[in-house]
Amino acid sequence: MDEVFELVEVLRWAGEAAGEVSPPGGVGEWEGGEWGVVEECGYYEVGFEWGPPPGDVHGLDSHTVVVDFGGVSVIVATGALVGRVSGVVPGLPARWLGVRFNFLLEGGLPVGSRLYWRSAFLDRAFDASFDLEAARDEVRLHVEGVLAGAWDGGGTLIVDGPVFRAAAAAERGGVYGELYRRFIEERVRAFGGRRVVGVVKRLDRSYYLARCVGVGANDEVAALRLLEGRVGFVGPVVVRVGGFVKWMYYVAVPSGRGVRVVRVEALEEGLAAEAARWVASLCDPFGVPVPVAVADKIARRLNASIVKMIYAASPVEPTYRGLEAVLEAFRS
Repeated sequence: MDEVFELVEVLRWAGEAAGEVSPPGGVGEWEGGEWGVVEECGYYEVGFEWGPPPGDVHGLDSHTVVVDFGGVSVIVATGALVGRVSGVVPGLPARWLGVRFNFLLEGGLPVGSRLYWRSAFLDRAFDASFDLEAARDEVRLHVEGVLAGAWDGGGTLIVDGPVFRAAAAAERGGVYGELYRRFIEERVRAFGGRRVVGVVKRLDRSYYLARCVGVGANDEVAALRLLEGRVGFVGPVVVRVGGFVKWMYYVAVPSGRGVRVVRVEALEEGLAAEAARWVASLCDPFGVPVPVAVADKIARRLNASIVKMIYAASPVEPTYRGLEAVLEAFRS
């Protein structure tokens, strides 16, 4: 936990430096090409057969929290890999503590380099000119990449969330469009050629399937209507962004009060179709695959412990927003 003590020194320095600098101006962006998302759904199938997976299954999930202090926003990213092969961050070698300075940073940090304070893709510091959400996403990407690298490739790995975030790259222009394109490349590099399946649980703002079939306020509503409220699957919907492609199926899984819909994604068509037929057999009463639920619980508990440790060790008080994150950690 040496990173926490290093962070204490950074917080002290940032708190003093923040009072000496002028407020930042507009955020500059590099020129970059826009990425469009192309979805293909010339055909889709509706099926109701489901059963167990062919072999062992691992789960991977991460959790990030931002704790705001006066001069710096601290990004705490933790994660877990569960199954026959297991690992956690912190634990595996990873930079899991990020710092985004709330002023324009000149030069480097006054101490060390174990903290994630500079984009590995854009070679820019995480300071007031760098979008906080993008910095958070980069730290999370790194942590999940380390965990995926610890998996030996046997069986199947279920990752919480999409295999890559297509819309994020398409919606952002300039430097951040380029950054999220690099994120996609990194995910494909880490997952390509391996049995990795993404499971997306939040579909209330997803419209791929609804647009394809012309029915439903969102993808969850469309899938439930097509499946008539029964356990089953519908797909594929193919999404292409830049030179990358993923296949997606919508799966109604049993839950405590009927069924819930999740989206199953893979970089290979056959794997997506296969996973759509067995993911329901792994779900808990909340409709979440058990390996992912276990990894999520571990990641959240680790995160809460670290946030409480940072608060106890910090020489400066967090902002009100930061205090909310600390209070949430104490409730966990």
